[in-house]
Amino acid sequence: MGRLRAAMVVAGFTAVLAEPTARAGECASHPEVLASFVSGQDIPESVTTDDAGNLYVSVGNTVQMRPPGGAFSVLGTLPLPIAALGVKVGPDGCVYNASTSLSATPGAFVWRLCSDSVEAFAELDHDGAPNDLAFDDDGSLFVTDPLLGQIWQVDHAGNASVFLQHPLLSGDPANPALIFRQIGVNGIAFDKHHRHLYVSNTDRGTVLRIDMRATTPVPVVFAADARLRGADGIAFDQSGDLFVAVNKSDTLAAIDKRGRVRLLESGAPLDAPSSLAFGATRRDKHQLYSTSSAFSRTLGLQLGTPAPALLTLRIATPGLPLPWATFRIGESWSARSRL
Repeated sequence: MGRLRAAMVVAGFTAVLAEPTARAGECASHPEVLASFVSGQDIPESVTTDDAGNLYVSVGNTVQMRPPGGAFSVLGTLPLPIAALGVKVGPDGCVYNASTSLSATPGAFVWRLCSDSVEAFAELDHDGAPNDLAFDDDGSLFVTDPLLGQIWQVDHAGNASVFLQHPLLSGDPANPALIFRQIGVNGIAFDKHHRHLYVSNTDRGTVLRIDMRATTPVPVVFAADARLRGADGIAFDQSGDLFVAVNKSDTLAAIDKRGRVRLLESGAPLDAPSSLAFGATRRDKHQLYSTSSAFSRTLGLQLGTPAPALLTLRIATPGLPLPWATFRIGESWSARSRL
């Protein structure tokens, strides 16, 4: 009996240890609205964060900042009618923003927004539409252009050159995912060790991987799935799972290391999700932030009342910290880069 009781204790202990836990790439909660914007007017396009817990969101021609638990205030305003798109914290602690224009006014810039200034950091090809951006560990900036089907590289001084142009980066003019125009390479993110750069292609429903160690980088298809058609912003968790905001279908998807796709969330409050960013503090590193741009409904391209918002949901695995997220506005890159 003693042996049986001991075996039962051991078996019970083993069962506790083997109790299933949430897998990487799984949601531990459903999306919740953290902040709402003006329906039919505001289009919150991109979100990023720093390790103080500040959130930065591009809305219309502004970049707005929200401290933890606080309200939004305008960090910087771009000249009208230029639209603010992708945002990231840079190596100097300032916020960098890619912009475009839907009018004849030239709008293809990367802007640098510091605590007391807004300046054009880099001017790109005005035939295109710079969209999302990502910094590498050296402080070089990579910017997607979905109209031109290419990726720009911008150095510390704001000098821009074409990093990569390839048919896999181009949109599909015969069958655009968002109806009004072709959109190719869009969301962008580095993996954990910055060996690969990942980008989404909105029209093609693909995520591409680029080997940054190659002498001549070439994109290869990492994942291709009809459920990714309309793919926009992307973000990694620390396990290597890639999260994808699928604008066209109001969904959130995840892709594992083998390129297998699964849908995580669908429908309201997701409304044309366009950007993703994990929190960078101990308190919110499990929180995935998303902008519901409500783009299609705001422009009347899709039925329904637009619900633009900043959303949050808890993910089982912490997010992969973004490069330079630990910097503060006004902090010197040259000083920190020597550490």
